[in-house]
Amino acid sequence: MLQNTFIHIPRISRNAETSLWKSGVHSWNDFLCRQSSIQLPDSKKSLIIENLHESMDALKKKRYEHFSRMPSNQHWRLYNELKDKVCFLDIETTGLSKHYNDITLIGIHSSEGSKIFMNGKNLEKFENELKKYSMIITFNGRCFDIPFIRQKFPDVKIDQYHADLRFMMAELGFRGGLKSIELQRGIRRDKELDGVDGFEAVRLWHKYQRGDNSSLETLKKYLTADIENLKPLMDKAVVELKQKNFYDIL
Repeated sequence: MLQNTFIHIPRISRNAETSLWKSGVHSWNDFLCRQSSIQLPDSKKSLIIENLHESMDALKKKRYEHFSRMPSNQHWRLYNELKDKVCFLDIETTGLSKHYNDITLIGIHSSEGSKIFMNGKNLEKFENELKKYSMIITFNGRCFDIPFIRQKFPDVKIDQYHADLRFMMAELGFRGGLKSIELQRGIRRDKELDGVDGFEAVRLWHKYQRGDNSSLETLKKYLTADIENLKPLMDKAVVELKQKNFYDIL
């Protein structure tokens, strides 16, 4: 999808991008090959051509920061290019308030596997893990996980591209929480996790603090399912969003 994208270029809106697509200019190469026949003011055309050459060079050299002007709700377009530098992130907390509650666990899943960082043991080490990645995938992370982390770790730099599956799935017509959408997508969790939700996760943490180590293991399995199930959701959502936002309007 990245090489079909023009909205990272200054003065190119979603409507302008859609107009280009509908006129038959479907990619960067299309624009450069057909530039003489494209009906745009010369100044705007020159701006686009300059930026496209810069974009092609940035893509070749893997300088993905070049695309930082892309609207945040369109960061999913970078997913296929960044797959080796993507992580799936979720947190568990003692409640919903970033001001009054604490983070108990942070889970990060990537091509390297799943890693869990735990309050009271190694929670702060998640920062070094996060630095490895150029893109973060969450479910409702824009509203919950990332603000919570920033409140508790104000010095941690979180400037990666961020795709939030809650809003991506809503655009595709799916409503509800992560577990509900997993079921709608045919993703099943282990029977052991039946009935475990966010509220139960809080209870499991408190049970662990009272000495029940099995509760901690269940909580870790629950978090691992959260982060690992984000990947198949993302893989499919990106395909369907490209169909909806690109192929269906050509």
